[in-house]
Amino acid sequence: MTIIIAVVVFWTLFVVGVLVGISMHREATRRRSARLHRAEMALDKDLIVAGRTPARGRDFRI
Repeated sequence: MTIIIAVVVFWTLFVVGVLVGISMHREATRRRSARLHRAEMALDKDLIVAGRTPARGRDFRI
């Protein structure tokens, strides 16, 4: 009986661990995608600003 309980507990913890790992991986991927999107938007803004002549002081604000 003890072995059966130990096996059930082991598999339960294993499944919960896998589900938590998948969830953490999805969240990390979502954050990375958002960060890359923001960087791409900033690069597009820099390209637009770089195309202007003459450069203005407000273009260099962070």
